Amino acid sequence: MKKEKSAIAYYITPHGFGHAVRSLEVLRVLADLAPGIEPIIVSDIPDALVEQNLGSLPRIRRLRLDVGLYQHDSIRFDLEKSLDLLSRLNAESEQIIAREVEFIRREGIKVVISDIAWLPFEAAYRCGIPSIGIGNFTWDWIYDVYAAKDPRWAPIISTIRRGYQKCSLFLRLPMHGDCSACPRVEDVPLVARKAKKSRSLVRSILGLTSTDKVILVSFVSLDLKESAVGNLENMDGIVLLYKSPMKFDVAGAICLDGAPVSFADVVGASDAVLTKPGYGIVSDCLAQGTPIIYTERGQLSEYDVLVETINRELTSVFIDSKNFRAGNWAPSIAQILAMERRAPDLRIDGADVCAARIVSIRKPGS
Repeated sequence: MKKEKSAIAYYITPHGFGHAVRSLEVLRVLADLAPGIEPIIVSDIPDALVEQNLGSLPRIRRLRLDVGLYQHDSIRFDLEKSLDLLSRLNAESEQIIAREVEFIRREGIKVVISDIAWLPFEAAYRCGIPSIGIGNFTWDWIYDVYAAKDPRWAPIISTIRRGYQKCSLFLRLPMHGDCSACPRVEDVPLVARKAKKSRSLVRSILGLTSTDKVILVSFVSLDLKESAVGNLENMDGIVLLYKSPMKFDVAGAICLDGAPVSFADVVGASDAVLTKPGYGIVSDCLAQGTPIIYTERGQLSEYDVLVETINRELTSVFIDSKNFRAGNWAPSIAQILAMERRAPDLRIDGADVCAARIVSIRKPGS
């Protein structure tokens, strides 16, 4: 007799790709550890990103249950637009929770996991099932900074904290901010993707040599002026790599789309990554020991936490937003290429720990 699969609902925030990448890594490990569990992803992250990290598409319920911060591109975000979207979400919260309760009961969901929307915890609580949060911060901590200057944020933050208070267990990742809105917190190691192919093999696949100076430009989107592009095209001896959805119309740059290598493989094969600090790319660099050239990203509490880890664990160089947007990258690239490469000292088996914890919380009495 075929054993029926046990369903879990995994909610993933649409804010950036870092949350999605780490969530998919946990789901990848979970599939091997407990094949009897059927995950339903609740998010509007791209199918291509899911397939790249899982190898196939599980069930996906297209729904966005939090906002994060509304962004113009990978660096600039719009607080007024973010507040407007969050206000609408807050006004509809009871209807949303009721809909999620119906979904959980209809699908026979046994555990709710969220990175890091707060409304699913309330829905799980009303259904009497456990819920797990996975993240390095909760949104109330991010928004607190804005509330100090604008009282319109206050009622939204109150609703968010009420949701997190219903979280049965929060698995707190390294590089974390305040997660005290969740009553039960456990620390876990870094969730990070690991390269499967060697540096030399990846470079060979991409048509690069062992001596090429390779910089991976890692952004979801980037809006550079024509003059900045001209400056980048005048750099001698530097190979720039990029991947969609970023559009990077720089002559000589290599697009990775379609190449038979993973993103982690490319991070490991690069001499440095040029990026803005985000959990996903910082984790990839930590896992591979790849140096980082990083720039600013606006007023975001997570930034300082990530930068502290970057400077402690990795070879790193800061490039200010003025030089970054002007395409004056050459001095920073030359600086980091001349520096000794450091080896991070931290555990990167967080996906295994989180997956095991998801399995254990489903057991009676856990």
